[in-house]
Amino acid sequence: MAKSTGNNQLRVGVIGMGPVGSILAAHLLDAGAFVVPCDVDREKINMIKKAGIRLEHTIQKEVEAAEVCYSADELEKYDPDLVAVSVKAPSLEKVLTRLSEKASERTFVMCVQNGLDNEREVAKVFGEDRTLRMVVNFAGGMTAPNTVHVTFFNPPNYIAALTAQGRATASKIAGLLNSVKLQTEVVDNIRDYVWEKVILNAALSPVCAITRLTMKVVMDSPHGLELVKAIIDESVRIAGAEGIKFGKDFRQFCIKYLKGGGYHRPSMLVDLEGGLQTEIDRLNGKIAEYGSKHNLPTPYNHAITAFVHMLEKSAE
Repeated sequence: MAKSTGNNQLRVGVIGMGPVGSILAAHLLDAGAFVVPCDVDREKINMIKKAGIRLEHTIQKEVEAAEVCYSADELEKYDPDLVAVSVKAPSLEKVLTRLSEKASERTFVMCVQNGLDNEREVAKVFGEDRTLRMVVNFAGGMTAPNTVHVTFFNPPNYIAALTAQGRATASKIAGLLNSVKLQTEVVDNIRDYVWEKVILNAALSPVCAITRLTMKVVMDSPHGLELVKAIIDESVRIAGAEGIKFGKDFRQFCIKYLKGGGYHRPSMLVDLEGGLQTEIDRLNGKIAEYGSKHNLPTPYNHAITAFVHMLEKSAE
């Protein structure tokens, strides 16, 4: 089991130790950064403190975490260079408020979540100069409080700073992750990649959540596949109105990417089953909102958003 070296190359707090936060923290620890995993789930943090973080299946890794904390407030004593926020989007505002009360003025904040415009929320609190955004292309599910079954990784990930002030930090993060084979690229403009990932999530995650089916089952169904294609096409039209540019044969790329998800159960499905608020408003809801901005109809995204909200309500 690899140990954190206490290396001062970069001091990182990772808030939210679900699949995304755990995978990110494990790789940064393995690369020699000083990383403090943070989560309000005491059982999860106690397990990480006792047995470290485990990744299994597609990525296999075991690392120890020398330091942990149970709230954003506690990160202050570690004076982090960077705080990576990987909580679910509905909790972002609350975390940023708590973090703003304690974080040093030199600390950068990076949002690592699904959804449109999350980096704008960070920038409102910390300013554009201290804001970074990361788009991850890995996914998994928790099989134990400290263990992630990594379902897939479709490299690379992307990182960007909103201004030149954060570019050196973005490059350090990417360098650390690349050193342990978690391919990550620093880009000047993250917005195209954010929209790309949002469309991928919006096309399939809510369909899985509504039907209670895995990615593979939906994608193998002719009806499911047609619905996914319709959501992609509608979302691409809205993205185009926003000036977003995708590569050639983007729909084909999306289908291939989503078919590679296998029997993964998206977090939106897990959240609904757990009676939790989902990220639907930052995905399909945001796409519909941008559709209204440009006077373009979004019947599929509107309908999907409404269905998920009804299921959220029924679970209360």
